[in-house]
Amino acid sequence: MLLTIDQARLLRSLQLVERAVNDRSAMPILANVLLETTEKELVITATDLDVGMKYRLPLLQPGKQGAIALPARRLTTIVRELPNEVIVLEAKKNHTATVSCGSSHFRLPGLPAEDFPMFPPIEPRHTLSIPQALLKTLVETTTFAMSLEETRFILNGTLLQVQQGTVTLAATDGRRLAVATARDVEGADWNTRVVVPAKTIRELGRVLQDGEGIVRVTMLSDNQLAFQLEEVTVVSRLLEGQFPEYERVIPPPVATSLTCNRDALANAIRRVSLMTTAASQAVVFELTADRLVVSKESAELGSAREELPVRYTGQPMSVAFNPEFWLDVLKVMEADEVTAEIASPDKPAMIRLPNLLYLVLPMKLA
Repeated sequence: MLLTIDQARLLRSLQLVERAVNDRSAMPILANVLLETTEKELVITATDLDVGMKYRLPLLQPGKQGAIALPARRLTTIVRELPNEVIVLEAKKNHTATVSCGSSHFRLPGLPAEDFPMFPPIEPRHTLSIPQALLKTLVETTTFAMSLEETRFILNGTLLQVQQGTVTLAATDGRRLAVATARDVEGADWNTRVVVPAKTIRELGRVLQDGEGIVRVTMLSDNQLAFQLEEVTVVSRLLEGQFPEYERVIPPPVATSLTCNRDALANAIRRVSLMTTAASQAVVFELTADRLVVSKESAELGSAREELPVRYTGQPMSVAFNPEFWLDVLKVMEADEVTAEIASPDKPAMIRLPNLLYLVLPMKLA
């Protein structure tokens, strides 16, 4: 195997796929990336057997076909330190490789390509096509609500639901819920309800771009799902178990609502949250007809208070929330104004947008 490639492009692709590498596995091969060449392109693959990533990039000039598995972190570190020039990488018959760039020369021991786990074949049985900018929006507006608690295994992922031309992503940690929907998606005429692991969703969020391009989402056999972009393919095992029927916890609309400037609300919550602690996270919303007061009293740190103009339809009330739960959703919203339904201090608050639902449970007032 012999290839010639630009240093910057090789580094970017290695940094992308190495996130799927598992250095702690009992299988040494999983600490490697597989490099395969055709005459025109290099294919780099990494996997931890749960998530696999494959990146295709063109060569600067025709190369010799071949394949080798090389240590992922070591190769990435070497390529990062090389100058932004042309890199020549050659694999020898004894499973070693040389990396040359300018006056720098490295030799790396590798492993046989045959030892590397095979990527599953992707057959277009159940496949939908969605603009990657739209899928990126769905991911960004939901995944922050995934649970970080390992004991709640099925919540350590995002629900992907396909039904009658609609694609829905939903995530919850039991205290908040985010649901984003895309309608009239090409090929989404099959039904499925699967849970994609948190690691896969986060890596997918990193590779998706805001520009043009289509992502093909394909259900595979053996409980796997594939996301195919122009240069990158992500294949993931799915979480086994029953995701909560989130539809049942979404309350009907209520007339009691708060409307205010999104940035002003986010800034007020962020500043007041400086007075929270791990043991006392709640900030208080005091609502009246034309005013919202966000406050926090802490015996340990002191107090903070912010007042901002709002439009509020309802009786005066005080309700406590985790400030991070509000900041997470306000950060991904695009509208200048936000309207939230707050029925009472002991019922969830709701933000309803055409393609996004967000629910957050209140906290107990001290």
